[in-house]
Amino acid sequence: MVSVLGAWLKRLLVLFLLIIMLVILVNFVISNPQRVDFQLAGMQLPELKASTAVIAAFIVGGVCGLLASMFAIGRLRLANASFQRKLGRRDAELQKLRANALKGLS
Repeated sequence: MVSVLGAWLKRLLVLFLLIIMLVILVNFVISNPQRVDFQLAGMQLPELKASTAVIAAFIVGGVCGLLASMFAIGRLRLANASFQRKLGRRDAELQKLRANALKGLS
């Protein structure tokens, strides 16, 4: 019962935070209507609202961060699987050595 209540509270908190972030985003877009022009590698890009440029940079940075962490997590999972296989082999060898030692005592 407690875990169900905790799950609902977590969902409610996430929904509340999303609504707050949406309100902040709308306020940011409304309060920054000025247009800015960009030059990227010598190319003139079309004029954009300042808020659009900032939000686009935030989204691109977030996606790049997610991709970088995804590769890091994948690499760590592969290393963990390798260590688990090694540990399994060492446990099997240890059991074998213990069994041989017990056979020698009897």
